[in-house]
Amino acid sequence: MKKIIKNIIVWMFFAPLFIITSCKKDINEINKTNPNEFSDSDAKLMITGAQLANVMLNEGEAARLAGIFAGQFTGYDRQYISYGQYNVNAGDFNSAWENLYTNGVGQCKLIKTKASANGDKVLEGVAMITEANLLLTASSLWGNIPASEACNENFPTPKYDKMADVYTYCIDLLNSAITKVGSSSNYASAYSGDFTWKEVAYTLKARALLHSKDYTGAIAAANEGISLGNDFYAKHETASPGAWNLYYDFLDWNRGGYMSCEDSHIFALLDSASSINKRNIKTDESERFNHYFLVDADAPYSAVDPNMYGGIFDAVSNFEMLGYNENQLILAECYARIGNNIESLKHLNLVRAAHESNYGGYNAYVITDSQVNTTANLLKEILIEKYVSLFGQVEAFNDVRRTSNLIGVPVNNGTALPGRFLYPQSEINSNANTPVQSQSDLFVPVDLYK
Repeated sequence: MKKIIKNIIVWMFFAPLFIITSCKKDINEINKTNPNEFSDSDAKLMITGAQLANVMLNEGEAARLAGIFAGQFTGYDRQYISYGQYNVNAGDFNSAWENLYTNGVGQCKLIKTKASANGDKVLEGVAMITEANLLLTASSLWGNIPASEACNENFPTPKYDKMADVYTYCIDLLNSAITKVGSSSNYASAYSGDFTWKEVAYTLKARALLHSKDYTGAIAAANEGISLGNDFYAKHETASPGAWNLYYDFLDWNRGGYMSCEDSHIFALLDSASSINKRNIKTDESERFNHYFLVDADAPYSAVDPNMYGGIFDAVSNFEMLGYNENQLILAECYARIGNNIESLKHLNLVRAAHESNYGGYNAYVITDSQVNTTANLLKEILIEKYVSLFGQVEAFNDVRRTSNLIGVPVNNGTALPGRFLYPQSEINSNANTPVQSQSDLFVPVDLYK
């Protein structure tokens, strides 16, 4: 009994020390990790975030500014009046840049590594296509940008790759992705449409080669690109904030009246009362006009608003990222550039046939029609058609700049259209490799468009 009592006394003395020591150890271990902070994630889940970043870049603020600079929209209220006069500063581009790299490119690079380790070739290829889409859009807007060293912890201040090198990097990504994705359309939760990743990759490649003036290469890629009925859309099929069309979100929900189409070049091209309208005996733009614009009593904020009520920018209207019409117009332009006007006209007429199906009012051109009877006229008709077909897309701004404004978009202020975006203030503050710029650099063309 004495032995038992002794043991109990010993236990009563040391137990609290044991408990205290154990608790201290557990607390120390817990304090090393924030349980509310994710340390890792499944690459299959991460891809949605990267794709949403791609949608944000191509449909959000960067697209709106590009549209204003290209004459598709007009700044109508608040700071957008200044944007319409090309009065911007480096800070205006912070959010687009952060979304591009933090939410987009950085995630794509992680997903590629994870997918490769898991042997998931399709996911790896989808991440490659998404990264290429992001970087090609960004380089078209800013010119030289970080690509090869971007979002790599070994390069906290990544170098700026030349625009041509960024395009080469992205084309290599697309070539590799094409061998991995096959005919799959998996891992596309942010997107809609009957597309395949392979066709998307080929059309992106064709676009990049067109920008690079490799017309033969662009033709070869576009011939494998997006086919009729297989357009690639950002998904906006749910009528609720955060899910609906980003243009609608801006135009009506959050910033109603900031941006208009009154006095825009695209409105003039489609308006029957305009002296420069593109209508002719074979082209009736009435239905497309109604799909694109709200006018007079139907327009809630100005005399001419983008159609956000049942039209192109409706709340649940999917936004075209890449499409059949662009792919065919790449072919049309490239064939005209190499002197094959007959083949060029064939692809322009395929787009007109698609419009006939969607809107009505479009008959095929013949080579003797005045709109297409010379190479110069044919090129202008192709580029005007592409400008109108790609309403709200960054690529319309790219085409205006790379063709030296062949279609004649009017300048709002000064003597020239903007030639690029300014590098953001956040990047200037954090990366010593950021090129030195002035406000006047807004009007300096990016290298591939000179």
